[in-house]
Amino acid sequence: MQDLKVIQTKLNDDLFSATQETCLALCRVQDITKKSKEKSYIICACIYQKADAQPTLHLLRFGDKGYEIARKKMNILLCDVKTIDYAPVINDKRQPSTLGIDIVTADREYSFLALSFDEKKEFVSNLRKITAHYLRHSRDKPKYLNVPNDDDLVGNTQNLEPLSSRPSVPETWDAITQQEEQDLTDLMSEYDFAIKDAERFVDMLQQRLTDLDVANVETVMASEKGAVQLMNMLDKAVEEISKIDNRLGLYEKKLSTVADAVKIMSRKDSLIQIETANVQKLTEALDNLLEMQDFSDDYIQLLQNSDLTNDNDRTMCIQAATLLTQALSVQLQPGMEKMAAIRQRRDLLEQTQRAFSLRCKNFLSSKFVFHSQDYGDRCEIGANELPHHVEKITRPLLPFSPLCQWLKVSSSNHFKEVCQAYTSQIRPIYAKEMHAFFESAKIGVTRGATAMPEKRAGKKIFLLKYRIYIYLYLVGSVSTLNTIRKDKQHMQTSFVGGLTDSESFSLKISTKDFRTRCDKIFERVLGQIAPAVREEQLFCVNFFNFLEEETISGENVPESTESIENFSSSGLREMLSDLFNSLDEEIRGLITHIKNYDPFTILYLFVRLSETTMVVQNFGAFLNKLFASNLILLKRDVDSYISETCKRIREYRPVKNRRVGILPYVNYFSEFSEEAEVIFDKSARAVDLHRVYKNLVTAIFQGIEECASVMVHDAKTPDSMVRLENYHQMQHIMGLRKLSALDTEKQEARKCYNAAKADYEREYCRVPFERLHNFFERVDEIRKRLAKDEDVQFQSDCSIIELRRLIRDHPPKEVKRGLENLSKKIEKHLSENSSLLQAIWHDIQTLVVEEHQRMTTLIEICYPNSNIKLEFTVEHLLNFFTETAHTSP
Repeated sequence: MQDLKVIQTKLNDDLFSATQETCLALCRVQDITKKSKEKSYIICACIYQKADAQPTLHLLRFGDKGYEIARKKMNILLCDVKTIDYAPVINDKRQPSTLGIDIVTADREYSFLALSFDEKKEFVSNLRKITAHYLRHSRDKPKYLNVPNDDDLVGNTQNLEPLSSRPSVPETWDAITQQEEQDLTDLMSEYDFAIKDAERFVDMLQQRLTDLDVANVETVMASEKGAVQLMNMLDKAVEEISKIDNRLGLYEKKLSTVADAVKIMSRKDSLIQIETANVQKLTEALDNLLEMQDFSDDYIQLLQNSDLTNDNDRTMCIQAATLLTQALSVQLQPGMEKMAAIRQRRDLLEQTQRAFSLRCKNFLSSKFVFHSQDYGDRCEIGANELPHHVEKITRPLLPFSPLCQWLKVSSSNHFKEVCQAYTSQIRPIYAKEMHAFFESAKIGVTRGATAMPEKRAGKKIFLLKYRIYIYLYLVGSVSTLNTIRKDKQHMQTSFVGGLTDSESFSLKISTKDFRTRCDKIFERVLGQIAPAVREEQLFCVNFFNFLEEETISGENVPESTESIENFSSSGLREMLSDLFNSLDEEIRGLITHIKNYDPFTILYLFVRLSETTMVVQNFGAFLNKLFASNLILLKRDVDSYISETCKRIREYRPVKNRRVGILPYVNYFSEFSEEAEVIFDKSARAVDLHRVYKNLVTAIFQGIEECASVMVHDAKTPDSMVRLENYHQMQHIMGLRKLSALDTEKQEARKCYNAAKADYEREYCRVPFERLHNFFERVDEIRKRLAKDEDVQFQSDCSIIELRRLIRDHPPKEVKRGLENLSKKIEKHLSENSSLLQAIWHDIQTLVVEEHQRMTTLIEICYPNSNIKLEFTVEHLLNFFTETAHTSP
């Protein structure tokens, strides 16, 4: 181990100089509070050099190499240490340890073993000296336990100075400034002999210093008079300060008496505030009590015996009822309810309120019955417009709305009974009107069906008669249900027949005028429903006060479909749902009725209802929910219609041994897209139409492939021709309608069309000289197996003789006849008035010319020097194609 002096010097130089601390005492120890006792530490007691000399204990750990210090492990201010035990008991042996040191702080206890007793003794002695010197005025200082009565351990602060002035801390020098350096240089240059004769230079400097001292003394002596004046001024200042001090003492005495008075006044002010608050509370309690007690008996008589049909009496009753509600809502002080007089008065007022609320409930219910019966006797059913209730129901009832609003505040049970009474009287009126109105709309739809095909005429006539019977039955005409049943049974027995496959995929089963008529009827129905619901909604808001924020006068009920505030009261929604409980079913019935005539018409209805839903989205929660729910059902109907159509497309199979031509569902897609583009023009539901297009086109492509696979061995129409014509038609339709959403499907149709066209042309281009074509196919196949091309002529089935015979069998006339037959066959395969004949004929011409060139080349390489040539040339073929094209229709 190195000497402690060396360690202390090294610590001051290397570690504590950076923090401007000085190590005054240290001791090498082991920390016995940790599991590992092999590591050695150093406890150092340090003070700051320039700042507040606050003693601090540092625990340092030795470095891995020599006594190089790694880092500080612990920093404890000496004032935070509670006790330092000089001889602690270790391991419960009840014997003091000679090397142990225990340091206890407020939150932790540290136990150490010194490496030697002398180091421990010296460290504790110096630590006590540091405590006595630096913490002599502090309350917080450590308490030393089990310290022996030894003079060396007695704190002697006089011996502390050598600790702090040890040479271990190097003295710090301040560098001279640039000006001082210049002055010193000038001085040295003035006296050049200073370096050679230092004693003479020193004597000279001393002489100059003496001269300066003499000059200073003379200056001080000269300023004696000024110093005397300054002393006199200081004496006068002291006298003035003493006077001010006496005066301040006098002021302090007077202020002490004033402070006592202020304290007394503040206490009195707090008592006055408490008294004032008590008086206010008492006044409020008395006012509330008097307000309840002073409710006039005349008011009670008025509430019991007034005529509610009279406007003046009703106004006075409402005022009295409002005062009665205010009187009963008064908050009395606890205990006042137990007073007999107050309790009796309160019981009387509550009994009066209950009697008047029951009277109001019965009165309003009777008014509802009267006006509903009066309106029912006058109403006209079966018109094309829904009747308005303003003149006959709404306006006569509005003057009684204050009674209903008072009931809502005072008696919730009676208010609910009034609402139920209103709905029970008005709901049948709306149900009857709505049913008649929708039956009228259905009759209009049935009348528009007269332009449909004759195969459905019987059914249409019956439905028309059925609707007319219902209409006449509703308005009271003489008719019976037995007549309707007989007509229905007759229609069911007489209606025989169906639609052909082509008609099942056609929109011509009904006319566009019929579908437009249905759309107009549906628009008119929706346009009548919205004002009727809004009118009733505004009346309920004004009469039953469902919304407290704003009341709209019943005289200003808007007749247009302009936007109004969105009523969201739950009570309002419940009442409207109860009043118009049959409206949803009627709308659904009208949609079903129209759909039964022409399922395609639901696209018109879907767009129309979508636009109406957007318009009425601010007309109230009930109307918005009504239209939105039916819009969802219509959306499902559209999906169901498209799914059923796609299913029929996939299941469709053409009749064999007949020319297929354009498949019926391809023409159906043309009609569908043409009319759908008009329906969804500028509509926000165009995305739904694009989805429908994709589903239909996918099903049509699958149907084309299925029909083509069925016609593989059919002589009338080849499978390639089925694909060729229908894919070409689909491509033409998508391009003509400019359906941008089907760009991918359009490219796929073009690809399939080109592939089918190539297959068809490849199959029929060899027809004019089919045996020659088959012969050269064998030649080409054999040539690939042989080493030399000319060896083909030695094969029995490809001999020169066979070749000459085949060439003789295919003179130009025979080839021309074959081309004419091919042209007629293509015309039979194609649909009537098809534009594909010229394109196919041109491509076949190219393939035939290429085939001629191929056969000529094979003759040259496989039959050299045979002098064999085809009897028809390319010029012959071109002339034949031109003549045939001109003669074809």
